[in-house]
Amino acid sequence: MAERALILSADHYTITDEKTGVINELYQVWYCSDYREASETEIGCKPIKMLTTPEIFEQLKKQVLPALFDLELRSRPGKANAAALTVVGFKFVSAPKIFDEAKKV
Repeated sequence: MAERALILSADHYTITDEKTGVINELYQVWYCSDYREASETEIGCKPIKMLTTPEIFEQLKKQVLPALFDLELRSRPGKANAAALTVVGFKFVSAPKIFDEAKKV
């Protein structure tokens, strides 16, 4: 499954399971897509958090963010075995100079 998205950030952190003491490494991406339409109570883009792999995180570290990408997504079992999506690949599209332009205003 593919989706065009503006990746805002990518994060790597560790979390300790309080019951077992096992340390888990998590990799996630925050992005916006055009999934929702404006209504009387909502406008704009709401960021989405999605897990990714250590390999994708390392590749994203070489990019300038925020940037527009075509994401490759794959489903996996999530909490309570409900379907969840993970970013497993990406293709760079463009890097809009959002903050550079804002400085000119």
